[in-house]
Amino acid sequence: MTDFDTETATRAIASALDGPGGLAMVFTVFANVPGVTRTPPRKSLFRSDPERVHIGSWRYEVTRDHRIKADHIVGGIVLAEELLPAAGIAPHLARALAEIASSYGPTALPHLSAALDVLAG
Repeated sequence: MTDFDTETATRAIASALDGPGGLAMVFTVFANVPGVTRTPPRKSLFRSDPERVHIGSWRYEVTRDHRIKADHIVGGIVLAEELLPAAGIAPHLARALAEIASSYGPTALPHLSAALDVLAG
């Protein structure tokens, strides 16, 4: 993989979202890519936090009603917040991964390629 292809990434992510692993598998696969941070859900008696994944400048969060909320964060400040429709998750994640590929360069490309191979396979 010499360059990041968002169309290929969108197809791989969409097929994985429709598969048995779903969104949890997609989040887990991308957790090992440089620039991606995954925070598993925390549930306790007094407080609970949803599962979160930071990809570049985007934070994805699973809401209580199992929808995906995307926050655009720059400098620790949330600039935009949106609820993603089911059809919009894969292209949105692919664009966030393209941001990782452009900011980390050639060091992130093998990780992204391996993650997409796992999702496509």
